[in-house]
Amino acid sequence: VDVIFFIDIVLNFHTTFVGPGGEVVSDPKIIRMNYLKSWFLIDLLSCLPYDVFNAFDHDEDGIGSLFSALKVVRLLRLGRVVRKLDRYLEYGAAMLILLLCFYMLVAHWLACIWYSIGKSDADNG
Repeated sequence: VDVIFFIDIVLNFHTTFVGPGGEVVSDPKIIRMNYLKSWFLIDLLSCLPYDVFNAFDHDEDGIGSLFSALKVVRLLRLGRVVRKLDRYLEYGAAMLILLLCFYMLVAHWLACIWYSIGKSDADNG
């Protein structure tokens, strides 16, 4: 997944965009500056391989928990994907896909809570 995010960063440095006047901007320098000013930092933070950094961390309360928290930055990319989906799909199909993604996200959060309750119960005997 990290490699796919990195490829996306490379592609975004070479992908044209629609300017404020509705014209397609194809100048490479302007494309790079626009990407650096808008989504580059979020994309870079979502591209870093936090699992590799966390593998070398032997402290339980150390920087590994910070790396785990930074994985949430990947969710910020979801807003951009939603806007592109809305542009290319019919309204009904887009809403169905968005609701499905929302339910999957809520189910994931509930599973994480369920796991943490079980883990704390097992640790406390």
